[in-house]
Amino acid sequence: MAAPARHHDADWMASSEQLNPVLDEDILSFCVRSPQLVELAFTLADHGHTHVGHVARLTEFTLVDLANGDPSLARDLCRRLHKCGLDTAMELPGWHAPLNEAHAGQFD
Repeated sequence: MAAPARHHDADWMASSEQLNPVLDEDILSFCVRSPQLVELAFTLADHGHTHVGHVARLTEFTLVDLANGDPSLARDLCRRLHKCGLDTAMELPGWHAPLNEAHAGQFD
């Protein structure tokens, strides 16, 4: 029962007036600090999850699936999120990907 409370607390913190600035960070930059996560970061970006905010909305099960079934990679990414005060399966009301980066690929 601890997990739902953690999700609730994380969602409450994210819905405060100032959203966590890490949400706007691109997932590649976020994961480059952990070399084992770089390939997962590219996979996430290839699936449209280009920012930390996108990834924080995913469930752990989805992360394991995108990590080719490797739960240790998903756990490593979850630990990185937790260190930044984030979690998985967050609702993040009011957060949207930065427009200048979200549409950059459409104009190439």
